Parts: sequence; C-alpha cells; structure tokens
Amino acid sequence: MSLKNNKTLLIVSSVIILLLFSVAFLFPSITDNIITGFATIAQLQVSATVIHANLEISNRTQIGLVGVNGSNVTIKMPVTYYGDATMNLSIDVPVGFECGFAWYINESGTVKNVTDNGTHLLWEADKSIKNTNLYFEVPPPSIISEVIALGASYYDKTIIIDSCCTFINVSVNTSVGTGYDTYVLYLVQNSVLIDKTTEYHLQVSNGTASFYGFNLSNVTFKIQGLSDTELLETEGGGSGIVFFPYKSKFRIEPTQINITKTGTGVFTEYITLVNQRTYKQEFMISSTHTFISDVISNIVLAGNDSQEIAVNMNTTPLEPGYYTDYIYVKTGDEEQNITINLKLFEKKDEIQEPRKQEKLPKEEQPKPSSLLEEKIEKKQALIYITYALIVIALVLGVIVLFLYLKKPPKDKYLEETNQEP
Repeated sequence: MSLKNNKTLLIVSSVIILLLFSVAFLFPSITDNIITGFATIAQLQVSATVIHANLEISNRTQIGLVGVNGSNVTIKMPVTYYGDATMNLSIDVPVGFECGFAWYINESGTVKNVTDNGTHLLWEADKSIKNTNLYFEVPPPSIISEVIALGASYYDKTIIIDSCCTFINVSVNTSVGTGYDTYVLYLVQNSVLIDKTTEYHLQVSNGTASFYGFNLSNVTFKIQGLSDTELLETEGGGSGIVFFPYKSKFRIEPTQINITKTGTGVFTEYITLVNQRTYKQEFMISSTHTFISDVISNIVLAGNDSQEIAVNMNTTPLEPGYYTDYIYVKTGDEEQNITINLKLFEKKDEIQEPRKQEKLPKEEQPKPSSLLEEKIEKKQALIYITYALIVIALVLGVIVLFLYLKKPPKDKYLEETNQEP
C-alpha cells in the first residue's frame, strides 16, 4: 500500500471515529437503539438502556395519617442514582400514582422542584448523592356512594370508598343513626359480608362511627345498628338485613333508603318483601319515576315466605340536587310505602387543588418550577450549540480532506515538471 493510501486511510478513519464518538457522547440513546436493533435482527434478547435512577415504589412511606375525606396525603419514595454526573433526568411517573402532584426531591438537604409533564418527571439530578427521596402529594380517599336503609328497629349504612392509589392504615369517621344498642361493621366483598367490627376497631359515639387500620384502593363497608330484640335473619340472601315480628299482613325492609351519589349513572338497590301470613298472597307494586327506572309490578309469595326485589335506578338525566321517589306495595286493603331520598353531587373530574406545601424538617421550600424549566432550556440550547460546532468542524474536516486528496503528491509534481521541454 502506498504512502498516499496510508495517509488517506488514516485521515478517513480519524474522521469516522471522531464522528462516532461525538454521536455516542451527545446522543447515547442512538447507541442503545443501534445495539438493540442489531440484537433484534439476530433474535437476541439484549437491552442496552442506560438506567440513571430507580424509584423504589414498594418502599414508599406515608407522611401523616390517611383519613377518608381528609387532607391530601404526602408520599415519600426512595430514589437511587446511578453514576456521578449532574444531569437532567426524565423518569416515568410511578405506576399507580398518576394522580400525584406537587412533586419535589430532596438531595441531602437541597430541595429541588420536579416538573410533571403528564407522563414523565423531570428534574436536574446530582447523581453523586446516590440515595435521595422523592416527595409528592395525592388526594385523600373519599366516599363516593352512601346508602342508608332504615327499618323499624335497625339502621343499615353502606359506603363505597374510592381512591386514586393504594393506601395503608386508613381511618374513617362517618355519621350513623343513634339510639341503637349494638353496631356491627362489615367489609363487603363480592356481596359477602365479613365482620370487621373488632379487627378495624369500630367505635360509635354521639352519632359518629370511627374505624381504622385497613388498607385500600377501593372498598365497600356496611355499618348496622341493631336494637336488643328478637331477630329473624333472612334466608340465603347474605344481605345482613334483620327483621322483626309484626302483626300486619306483610312488611317491607327497609322502609326508608337515603342515597348519596357522586356523579350520574345506573345502579340498583334492593328491598325485601315478607309475607307474614300462613297463606299465599299476591302483592301489587308501583313507584314514582324521578330516578327509579324499573321495579317488578306484582309478585306472589307463599305463606311466611320472603323475596328480595331489585329497584333499578338511573340518575343520568338528572342535574345535581335532591330528589325523592316512592315505592308502593299493596295486598288486599293494606298498603305500605318506601321512601327513597337521593342526594346527587357533581363528579369532580379534576384532583383537589394542592394545599400549600409545608416545610419538612431541615428542608427548604422548593423553588418555582419555572427555574428548573429555564435551566433545562439553557442546557438544551448549550447542547444544540455544541452539536452545531461539532458538525461544522466535521464538515470543515471533510473539505480539508477532499482538497488534500485532490492535490497531487509532491514527488509526482516534480517528476511532471522535469519532463517538460
């Protein structure tokens, strides 16, 4: 190989190597994609993704108590950095905590605000810290449905608690009817009642029921107040409803239902009709139709028999407000009715407004997020300028190389000059 070819190979190789190193330095994701791309073609399970930080979701802790319909809950989540550089990080929002807000990070006493763009968390990380903590807030769990059934000698309240993420050691304070001798707390799972009175520390005082010590994402509870009298349980229903002896031809349980709902929709409540005679009776059933959409019109019960009746309701056409419907049950000359009261509230699609962020011990308040965004924009501009300078240098290098290769070698030039007459 000639000297000229050796020089050409050396120059071209240097330019290519410089180009590859520049791209790998400025855009490491391109290198990852190239490696994983070849691995995919070769059907190899290879990943070259660079991990800069890891969120330890399973090791998170709650700061303060979690109360249903209470204050926003602060979550602390450990973060582990990999590497030593200071860089702008972009990490996926933790799964299950998409409702988080007011994000910030504490790097050994230095509090930095974290930007949430909806899918990723962005902040300037000093990875030499290695171990730090991410803080954010989430809305508290809330009661989205409340149904109260009132009988002659019992009280039955069913509540549905909803939350946007999983909490531990949650507490509830909710109003209940007074004047009952015994209260029982049930956890409702697949229509099965599980007694949690002792485990969840149910206490009732001055019309308020309190219980705590359970974990939840979404859960349903039933609280019953019972009077000290002989009870007659329903057969096979598992509803937990209790009945008491009457002298009338029949009875209906409950006699009043109070419903509180957030947002419109279709749902079903149940009443129980009991034939208190030893002979067969036919019952005619009717209702008003403000929100009751359907109920069976007649039913025949054998002597001393009972049956659960579905009452279908639809609040979709209704505006937020207070409504009342009635169900009428009649056999012969005897008629009874059930009153159903509905409180309908507008559904809150947006999370609660973040409360003012309090200072944690030995921590400063985070700076406004605009400062972090400004730093990110400046660093991105610096990267673009550096990239442009490298591209210009490479282009100039290629031009110089091209001119060098076009120039004839010095010894050939002298030979051609000596051959001239």
